[in-house]
Amino acid sequence: MIAVFVIMDACFAFSISGFWVSKVNIGEIKLMDIVKMIDQHSFALRQAIEQASLEQRKSLVKAVFAFYEKLPNFQSTIEQNYQIKIDKKQLFQDIDQENLIDYQKQIRQSNALVDEYADDYEELAAIEVISLDAFFLMVSNQNKSQHLVALFNAMIEVLDYYENFSENSIYWNEVLAKEILLQEQIIKQIATHIIFDESIYRVHYQTIEFPDLD
Repeated sequence: MIAVFVIMDACFAFSISGFWVSKVNIGEIKLMDIVKMIDQHSFALRQAIEQASLEQRKSLVKAVFAFYEKLPNFQSTIEQNYQIKIDKKQLFQDIDQENLIDYQKQIRQSNALVDEYADDYEELAAIEVISLDAFFLMVSNQNKSQHLVALFNAMIEVLDYYENFSENSIYWNEVLAKEILLQEQIIKQIATHIIFDESIYRVHYQTIEFPDLD
């Protein structure tokens, strides 16, 4: 989505290309300011995760799992397309111990068997694609910061998708705004060198349900 504007108490809240900015005074809105805000958030997120320790990154991967497992048919999508049955306790242990080779090998083998030109090939729904990509990122080497950055960006993409295609766009606008605020808090906390509690996303999204839009 390029831009959606919602009037809130003489202020605009808007989502542009998946990023949310809220409560900006109408008279202060300028296109270059919006682009600058988006760039600043993206840069701050990437820079913070680049500076995060490996243990911090692992803790955040385990934390954001709670977001993705709430997506429609998340576990069955992984099982059907990657032939991996998720055992969360074991998965978290494997993330901690960096014992991820078997997951990566299975994903490569499963992807190699996909034939987009086969008569029985069925194109995946948008959320299914995001789910598969997210799981791949979770079981990737977290020494590379771009994997965790992509996981955070994909959460924004999911919420932007719901804002665009659900029947309650205002509700999902609010959820998206709160996600940006949460990410900003995480950015600040990374600098304190804390190890993140894996419950932060489970608590944040405990009352939010993701309907199947397909």
